[in-house]
Amino acid sequence: MKVFFDGNVFTRQKPGGISRLSFELIKSLDRFKDVQRFYYRKPGFLLGRIGSFLDIVFMNIWYGMYANKKTIFHSLYYRIPKYPKGPVVINAYDMIHELFGSNQKIIAFKKHALLKSDVIISSSEHTKKDICRLYPTITPQKIVVAYPGVNEIFFKIKTTFQNNSRPYMLYVGPRSYKYKNFNLLLDTFIHRQYFLNFDLVLVGGEKDLTDAQKNKIQNTKNGVAWIRQEFCDDERLAKLYSNATVFIYPSLYEGFGIPPLEAMASGCPVVASSASAVPESVGDSGLLFDPNNADDLAQKIEMILADKVFVTKLIEKGRARAKQFTWNKMADVIYRSYIKLI
Repeated sequence: MKVFFDGNVFTRQKPGGISRLSFELIKSLDRFKDVQRFYYRKPGFLLGRIGSFLDIVFMNIWYGMYANKKTIFHSLYYRIPKYPKGPVVINAYDMIHELFGSNQKIIAFKKHALLKSDVIISSSEHTKKDICRLYPTITPQKIVVAYPGVNEIFFKIKTTFQNNSRPYMLYVGPRSYKYKNFNLLLDTFIHRQYFLNFDLVLVGGEKDLTDAQKNKIQNTKNGVAWIRQEFCDDERLAKLYSNATVFIYPSLYEGFGIPPLEAMASGCPVVASSASAVPESVGDSGLLFDPNNADDLAQKIEMILADKVFVTKLIEKGRARAKQFTWNKMADVIYRSYIKLI
């Protein structure tokens, strides 16, 4: 079996998220010795001065050199050959561009790949339903759901809380995108005066807060002393999860939701949005809240703060839940979809 991977995702996306999923897929497929793989762009490649138009030309030339009618073309980020020789598989991670507004060229780029592909690998049942709703000519039978996994490092880190440190609540990811709904968390944290007893730790995302967010923080009793930001690797992130009082995930929309599973694996209780595909990730092993309701968010946080026995049980359920999601399971589903194409 020959599979040609277009790894343009590694030039278009920052490390983490989609590029992480693509990297783990490639690594997990090592187990299948009957899969002969060819690559255009592998993890770690930087596009540099090569323009996007030339990159597309080079990809088509490279594909033409290695492919035949039995070669599966697997696009990791919506780009497909101009003249496919064999079956085409694409990964579809979410419908954020279509639902929350985006450059029309990006939407058209995705639409072309979705309509022309033979198999679509979706990150969740919710994303699958969104694809079928937004593109009615695509049948559910064309879409295969393969859930992402959790890296082993998140199961290995133990709590190392320092007595001289303030306890903290944790947020991971970008903050500027409206669908991430970060302002709901920030407003709730301030309105409920959690800053009197907790820090709010932000991991990743933009380098700085917006001016409006800074003004909100500076107007509180403790000013900026209670909020801090970190940019870190998985080992440090696992420690941050493990030591946090609670991990909060307020998104209005996600194609799946890996961070809640990472938090669960690390032994951190999770309070997460009930919207889109997030419940497929969290299940009943975290507390779900209405992401449009600040009172609901506060109520779920209070449940974590008020009952240590409840939290201990929730952490146990969370660890068990996280173990259900592995990269090998995801690769198994995708491998079986390859088999059906040849």
